[in-house]
Amino acid sequence: MRVLVLGATGSIGQQTIEVIKKLKYQLVGISFYKNSKLASEINVHYKYSPLDTNLSNVKNYDELIKKTKPDIVVNAIVGFAGLDATIVTIQNKKTLCLSNKESLVVAGRFITQLAKENSTKIYPIDSEHTALFQILSQNKGFLFKKLYITASGGPFYKYSQKQLEKVTYKQAINHPVWKMGAKISVDSATLVNKCFEIIEAYWYFHTTKIEALYHPTSFIHAIVKYQFKTLMFGCKPDMRTSIMQSLTLFKNSSPYVLPLKQKYILEKINRNKWIPMKWAHVAIKNPKSSLPIIINAANEEAIHLFAKNLISFPTIIKIIQKCIKKFSVFQVTKIEDVYAMDYKIREYIHSIKILKQH
Repeated sequence: MRVLVLGATGSIGQQTIEVIKKLKYQLVGISFYKNSKLASEINVHYKYSPLDTNLSNVKNYDELIKKTKPDIVVNAIVGFAGLDATIVTIQNKKTLCLSNKESLVVAGRFITQLAKENSTKIYPIDSEHTALFQILSQNKGFLFKKLYITASGGPFYKYSQKQLEKVTYKQAINHPVWKMGAKISVDSATLVNKCFEIIEAYWYFHTTKIEALYHPTSFIHAIVKYQFKTLMFGCKPDMRTSIMQSLTLFKNSSPYVLPLKQKYILEKINRNKWIPMKWAHVAIKNPKSSLPIIINAANEEAIHLFAKNLISFPTIIKIIQKCIKKFSVFQVTKIEDVYAMDYKIREYIHSIKILKQH
């Protein structure tokens, strides 16, 4: 298999390259954002990679895909910036292994329709969604009653509001269980990431019967409740397991699908304390809504402010709430609406004076 990795120098990108090597697949090209030193090291290590495949040496993703001729494109770009890459990959009719959940969060309806029109398969890389894929694929003859994904809760799940006010960026990016990039670590700490994963799950599995459960050890990644049995996917928290599943296109039966046992901590999440859980369920009940676009854009900008110590940790959620209130939620009718709303939210946040709240 020939694989093109977009966002190769990030956490998922680097782990993907490890898995490519283990599978004896061929890395045919990469894209990267700022880390040119690591990108150069990747190119030197994989000497069969053409020298002109870095995005910095081509005009756009379309040219990159056409030059490298991959069988699989891995989109490991962080945030809204990954949407263009998702669209171009599908337009080129390439199998897509998707780590960039934001593509489905902000434009799920358009992405899934585009994939259908181009007969293109999209496979998740998120551990929760790969786990659901495995359970459901091994039980195709059964109708599920409910899907569950798990949430580690990040480092501050048990904190009081007063404690949350004192949280630093350095603390927020230090996830207690997973080895992840900075942005997703903050999203995990606010539970915005779990909000996004519920929305993402809607577009993969086309159901509103999905819930997130607090599970601090992250051994269980997903649970499927059937009429006569309940199954879980359980393994140690290592993204390389999920990446392996995705890159092999879920063709191998997983040994990690097991009956659910009662010894694990699995608790309902308090939606009043963790407001992103409310947003997720509002969003999947109205899949044409602009709400996910507003949440995503406001969240990305708020994290930038938090990283610069300009706002407190709880203010991330307050900024998102402010943007939801400011911009009326409307029905998104075309992909251009997604880009327009994203730009409008970011422009608004840049224009207002935000003071650090203690």
